Amino acid sequence: MFTNSNLKWSRSFITDIRKQRWIIAGLTLIIVVIFILIGNLEDKPGFPLDDAWIHQTYARNLVHSGQWEFIPGQISAGSTSPLWTMLLSIGFMLGFKTPFLWTSMLSISMMIGIALVINETLQQFFSDKPWIGMAGSLLVVLDWHLLWSAGSGMETLLYCLASLYIFWILISGKYWGWLGALCGLIVWIRPDGITMLGPVLLIMVIQIISRKFKIRDALLFVIPFLGLLILYGLFNYSISGSIFPNTFYAKQMEYASVLNQPLFMRLINIFLVPIAGAGSLLLPGFVFEIAYMVKKRNWWMISVILWFLGYGLIYALRLPMTYQHGRYLIPLVPIFYLIALIGFLELISFFKGNRIRKYSNLYKMSLVVCSLIFAVSGELALIDDIKTIDQLMVQPALWIKQNTKTEKVIAVHDIGAMGFFSERQIIDLAGLIQPELIPIIRDEQAIKKYLLMTGADYLVVFENWYPDLADFGVVQEEFKMETITQKEIVEIRKLP
Repeated sequence: MFTNSNLKWSRSFITDIRKQRWIIAGLTLIIVVIFILIGNLEDKPGFPLDDAWIHQTYARNLVHSGQWEFIPGQISAGSTSPLWTMLLSIGFMLGFKTPFLWTSMLSISMMIGIALVINETLQQFFSDKPWIGMAGSLLVVLDWHLLWSAGSGMETLLYCLASLYIFWILISGKYWGWLGALCGLIVWIRPDGITMLGPVLLIMVIQIISRKFKIRDALLFVIPFLGLLILYGLFNYSISGSIFPNTFYAKQMEYASVLNQPLFMRLINIFLVPIAGAGSLLLPGFVFEIAYMVKKRNWWMISVILWFLGYGLIYALRLPMTYQHGRYLIPLVPIFYLIALIGFLELISFFKGNRIRKYSNLYKMSLVVCSLIFAVSGELALIDDIKTIDQLMVQPALWIKQNTKTEKVIAVHDIGAMGFFSERQIIDLAGLIQPELIPIIRDEQAIKKYLLMTGADYLVVFENWYPDLADFGVVQEEFKMETITQKEIVEIRKLP
């Protein structure tokens, strides 16, 4: 029987911040491990994105040769996230036979970090109700975008954690040395991490106006920030002749046609990503917080909201792509939850009475149920995506390895699995490791001339991606993936 003494003990356990952190970390660990295991044991272990194999290939070659190479002997800047690639390389250094275990361990650690930072941030606003931090952090963990990201093999969760940690430190209005280091380091995770400079500078200006900011604080911030930023530029320049990785330019060139859509439609598509799920129920709290932030003059919240809106606007202007579950925009998800949860709870506090309390409790239960439903849909998406990448990317790479000579040159649009498994020389039609292809990335006749000039032996592409090259080469093998809505075919063609 659950007695009063049991109830008091459980309450004290939850209100003890140290014990609360252990609860959050333990529950997050269980949730994410189950999600990843189900996704990978349904068929066979894998990644739902071909780009994950790009990171794995760079990481493996870094350990083997000590060079930043995708193709052995050819230095290139095809990794968008050098820091993530370096972390992945530790797994190969430790002798893990497959990349899945170490990559999953990293992703799980990042998710636990996200949950803990969300909890600490919410505690700053609702210190008298410690259960809010725990409930809010677990709600974020259950978001299907983040769970899917945990199984993706990508740097997404590391980027989310770094941005959340910067915002958490900003609440204090101090620790400028740490902020400088983090703002410099996050660029090593993704180039768009430079946007975190916006909210940091806003808080800095507010402190300067209120005369709380000192020259010493400026030096503490600027020295590590500029140091890491300059190192990042030098790193990229030393391997590609540009201060940004090749992917920074290639992706924008490849999807430039999407910019023909009206800006308004692009913005709608961008901002639908963070609310595609249980987040949609928190939209009233998000809208309330935007309206209320100016009245409160909470500059920290203003900086968070401005970053959220500005980040989405930048993508709408430069790379308005929401494919693959909006993976470029997933860093918006935990920030949206943070803003919306604070706004939602503040909105409830405006109303009093048993009826409002009853409806708010019902609303909270709906959030939990909706999160679980979308978590299941995220699991199904992960399973389907892993199967797709295996069938359309991994299997063609294994065919190339088993049926071609080692000196053959393979032209391919999606290089990740091909680079990791085939162990052949590769021509990257997306321009990630051959930047000279970026200017002609949409010119199929120019690509054909390039392949003839460079002596490519095989072409591996989706059958409908290059219609002007439909008669270029002889089809040797096809790999098909059929779903209810579409049918995808990857062809391996032997070139003349």
